[in-house]
Amino acid sequence: MNKINETTNDPVWEMIGKEKKKDNKLKIVSRVAWGTTLLVLMVFLLFTVMDFTKQIDLYHKGIVPYEGVLKTFVPFLIILGSLSLIIAIISTVGTFLRLRTTSLLEIQQRLSNLEEMITSEKS
Repeated sequence: MNKINETTNDPVWEMIGKEKKKDNKLKIVSRVAWGTTLLVLMVFLLFTVMDFTKQIDLYHKGIVPYEGVLKTFVPFLIILGSLSLIIAIISTVGTFLRLRTTSLLEIQQRLSNLEEMITSEKS
C-alpha cells in the first residue's frame, strides 16, 4: 500500500477493515457449512453406492431388471445437480456484491485522500 493508506486512520478505513473482518467470518462459516454439506453428501453417496451394488448383484442373478438398478442412483444425481446449481448462483451473486461494495468504499476513500493532499499542498 502507499503512504496515504498507512498513515490515515479515517472512519472509512475502519469501516473497510470491519467489512473485511465480516468477509473473513463469512468465509469461515461458509467453508464449515460446505464441509458439512459435502460430508452429508458423501454419506448419502456411500448408501446409494451400497444399494447400487446390491441391485447390480440382483441384476446379474436375473432377479431385478436394469431399470431398477438405475433408479437407485437417480436420487443422488438429482440432489447433487440441484446443490451445484444453488452453489453456483449464490456464490456468483455474493462474490460480485461483496467485491463491488468494498471497491466503491476504497475508491471513495482514495479520492478523499487525494483531495486532502491537493488542498494541503496549496496551503
